[in-house]
Amino acid sequence: RPNIKERKDFSCAIFGPDGGLVANAPHLPVHLGSMQDAVRYQLQYWSNGDNIDIKEGDVLVSNHPKAGGTHLPDITVITPVFNKKSKKPIFWLASRGHHADIGGIAPGSMPPFSKYLCEEGVAIEAFKLVKNGIFQEKDITTMLTTPNKKAGIDAKGTRNLSDNLSDLKAQIAANNKGIELMNMLINEYSLEVVQAYMIYIQNNA
Repeated sequence: RPNIKERKDFSCAIFGPDGGLVANAPHLPVHLGSMQDAVRYQLQYWSNGDNIDIKEGDVLVSNHPKAGGTHLPDITVITPVFNKKSKKPIFWLASRGHHADIGGIAPGSMPPFSKYLCEEGVAIEAFKLVKNGIFQEKDITTMLTTPNKKAGIDAKGTRNLSDNLSDLKAQIAANNKGIELMNMLINEYSLEVVQAYMIYIQNNA
């Protein structure tokens, strides 16, 4: 889609087990500066003490400002990565892309005169976009097409659902490619070495 493919209004990054940023592509600072908070918010949201309600085959999605988001058209797709030795993610991959429309009171979902979040569009705090390896198309469609209403405000759901769904699937695929490359590193050097170098990179930042 033009916003992502042509304007390159997207960002990708790798995060450690605690959700801390390790490395990112040289994309948009406004994305990358808060993506760490978005990953850590999801980690906290789905955790209950030592247990975490996320498992292999799950992919998370969020765009809410209180969950580490920027403006609502920037949707973040977050994929936790597991291995057999750990019940918690060993690292995370995330991609944030600007969607052409996410609903609200004006096409493009960036009204300069908005006073309320609902005027910008649909807000998603935390949702499993993929659950047990299955893309939750019905539920995400309902979320995207249901207006974020406030009394007296005529907000709409997304005006271009097919683009939203295609872009979300592309973001999932981008994360999967990152996981594939990270697993190649782990197979070559071991998980312990890769995680150690994640910490070295963070300490040297």
